[in-house]
Amino acid sequence: MAITVKETKNDVTVNAKLGATDFLTRINSGIKEVTGDEPVSFGGKDGGFNPYEFLASALSMCTAVTLRMYAQRKAMDLGEINVSVHLSNNVIDKVASFTKTISFENKGLSENELVKLKAIAESCPVNRLLNNTIVVNTNLQGE
Repeated sequence: MAITVKETKNDVTVNAKLGATDFLTRINSGIKEVTGDEPVSFGGKDGGFNPYEFLASALSMCTAVTLRMYAQRKAMDLGEINVSVHLSNNVIDKVASFTKTISFENKGLSENELVKLKAIAESCPVNRLLNNTIVVNTNLQGE
């Protein structure tokens, strides 16, 4: 039996604008805007998420939303979903690792349900993206 997986392309464009204030960055995608900054220890004012926090937050949010979508399709009551993501970035060994800790308000889930929910959490689109080969291309625009 063949299984067909529908592949979709998720293109996004995000813009970052850094003015005269050290490291305080306005980041937008369309009309949505968030603020990024570096911690005080790196010369910023800690006025927004740093780049690593944004990266971990993408995985955390995607995991929570994917679990909620699954639960809604299965009429499963999870209650509040909490996803904590820890990013460990070992610069010397060139290895970064994410550890996700997930909890549900509904504590009455069976072992089988928890096993399935773990598989669903590991299949969220950002999780899959981070497990792929990632290529970063840089273009500079001159005058």
